[in-house]
Amino acid sequence: MTAIYRFNLTFCLLLCSSMAFADPTAPEAELQTEATAAVAPQALPKLSLIRSQGRSFQALIDGVLVKTGDKVGAYQVQSISASQVILQQGDKRLQLNLFNRTTK
Repeated sequence: MTAIYRFNLTFCLLLCSSMAFADPTAPEAELQTEATAAVAPQALPKLSLIRSQGRSFQALIDGVLVKTGDKVGAYQVQSISASQVILQQGDKRLQLNLFNRTTK
């Protein structure tokens, strides 16, 4: 074999074998167990609009038109007024306001 051929063969073998090893600068991977897994916070429902139909109201929450008594995820719609929706889940009450109440 010629010297160039041996050099190319050696270089290719070294290059291929180095690809098999893990990157020593990469951060260590951590396996998450149930105890260490982060619990994703549950997103709050988003109120987009409230519309009136005579004396009753409907609300658009998370893209779904709902009325009093309907379910929104784990919550139940308790009441809808011209500016807010009250949702209930067990003892937990959630008030969704149509407008930001901050005034300047």
